[in-house]
Amino acid sequence: MRVFISCLVCRLVTFILHKMGRGATTLPGRVALKVKRNVLSDLSKNVKVIIVTGTNGKTTSCRIIEEGLKTAGKTYFINKSGANLITGITASFIMNSTITGKAKKEYAIVECDENAFKEVSRYIRADVVLATNVFRDQLDRYGEVTHTLNAIKQSVMNLPKATVCLNADCSLTYSMSREIPNKIVTYGVNVPFDENAKEPEISDAKYCIFCKHEYKYSYHTYGHLGGFKCSNCGYERVKPDFAVTSVEELKPNSSLVVTDFNGEKNLTKINIGGAYNVYNAVGCASALYALGIDMKTIYKALENFNGAFGRMEQFEANGNKINVILVKNPAGFSQTMSYLSSIKDDFTLIMSLNDNAADGRDISWIWDVDFGSVFSKSNVKDIYVTGKRCYDLAVRVKYEGVGENRIKIIENEDYNKLVDVAVSQGRDVYIVPTYTSMMTMRPVIAKRLGGKEFWE
Repeated sequence: MRVFISCLVCRLVTFILHKMGRGATTLPGRVALKVKRNVLSDLSKNVKVIIVTGTNGKTTSCRIIEEGLKTAGKTYFINKSGANLITGITASFIMNSTITGKAKKEYAIVECDENAFKEVSRYIRADVVLATNVFRDQLDRYGEVTHTLNAIKQSVMNLPKATVCLNADCSLTYSMSREIPNKIVTYGVNVPFDENAKEPEISDAKYCIFCKHEYKYSYHTYGHLGGFKCSNCGYERVKPDFAVTSVEELKPNSSLVVTDFNGEKNLTKINIGGAYNVYNAVGCASALYALGIDMKTIYKALENFNGAFGRMEQFEANGNKINVILVKNPAGFSQTMSYLSSIKDDFTLIMSLNDNAADGRDISWIWDVDFGSVFSKSNVKDIYVTGKRCYDLAVRVKYEGVGENRIKIIENEDYNKLVDVAVSQGRDVYIVPTYTSMMTMRPVIAKRLGGKEFWE
């Protein structure tokens, strides 16, 4: 009876919020959990669940997995809005179940916040867990990287029957393999994306997590990812089950790589740009395989996938593309700058920094961002900064050697003005916002240029 009431009130609150033009992503779930705290235990009984967690890449990975299940002809649902706490996850399950709590679909793709995973894992029944990576994130919310790692590890231990897909190149993430009881599938990139890549100045995992000696690397991909080895205790990167063995081409909108998926070698196109998205793609291939999806379907999904909401999302304006790329921490921001450095055509860059609770109040992390050579490139024609902390961001950009006259400021989070600027450029525009800035500006962009609401 309580499951029925929980589902009923969730639907009622969702209906009211949608009538009001609101997203209904967390409040319905919060109300449902007041009725029955462990309702997820009932809702997840008859559906195959894959949980995606980790610091970077969760939303994009969920959408790639979605593409795989869609290509395979499976029925599924996903917490598409990115409401990845227990409230949003619960609401997603209820809205895709009958009024009595029986799942309507075969599969559930669940994006789960690393800290929320501890509670979610107490109730949900998962078949596969994909752990993307562990990087330093919002210090005032997540603490140091070991705190995030332990949260994921404790959560996985609550799901001993789940197959766990681990990033073999992340010394933090892969360290879980020594302690968790689960079946493990590994994935990684066997070669550097750039043969001239140097050791990063700032690393989230410079020292061995087991004996604290400094790692030696045979190569770096980005951040602390790569061919790590501890010469003291022997902890090292393993040969992944799902691997990229050669990087043939990195384009702004796609990558061409040679893959070795469980011994099956293939030239594989990944239909989204950025080195970090190569990791997302290979991780999703391992997760889809663990779900029982055949290789032919997996390759097709990687070739056909389009960017996720707010992540490499594109809008059209006067024949030009306006691209939105979410950033949340130093590693993600640095990789986005590296990606933009690879673009050959002229473009305008707009960056937006907020310090709301969901972004992290402490914005000192922007000083750890590696902007590389992006500001020295002649094809970066205009630079704008906006958001609540636009002046802090302007100072940070100035310290990269950018003259004050080149930095243009859009004050007061005026996102209508931002769209006016974007559509008037006569060239492609790349907008790089933090989370709450993206969530606020995107409805304005979608209303002006066309696009679905974020919960759709």
